[in-house]
Amino acid sequence: MNSFELINFDLNNEEHIAFLDKIISSPNSELISSDIKRFVKRNIDRNKEDKITNCFIVKFNNELIGLSFLNYHPEEKRDNEILLEEIEIGLGLLSECRGKGLGSLFEKEFSEYLLNLYPQFNEVVARIDEDNLGSINAIKKAGFEKIKDDEYHYKRK
Repeated sequence: MNSFELINFDLNNEEHIAFLDKIISSPNSELISSDIKRFVKRNIDRNKEDKITNCFIVKFNNELIGLSFLNYHPEEKRDNEILLEEIEIGLGLLSECRGKGLGSLFEKEFSEYLLNLYPQFNEVVARIDEDNLGSINAIKKAGFEKIKDDEYHYKRK
């Protein structure tokens, strides 16, 4: 990734926990998830098994700006078709970092990074609630296309 640094989230790191609390108390954090702490712990636990699923702190210009989630689904059903594997990304930015193009830039760079890292995948998926218009605009600007309902994908080029 060119513009961002990914830091593996560490549940035993006080700075990481303080940043998580800052994300949770950030205005409109419920747009990220109503239960961010559970997702962080779940993703870290899943990483021990699948070595893909994870949670990262996102750093830009030496500043912590958000959390990113990477989820591996060994089997996913879409339009009554079973997909053998899928990777899904999520991003939550601090409120002061939103609206500056950082989300779309990160999602594009992160997706390209993942497709290079995991050549067995042809696309990256993002699921966004339909009322989260800022994230929908960012994901479209990053080159994702709507699949259906709340699902968008970024395909290998």
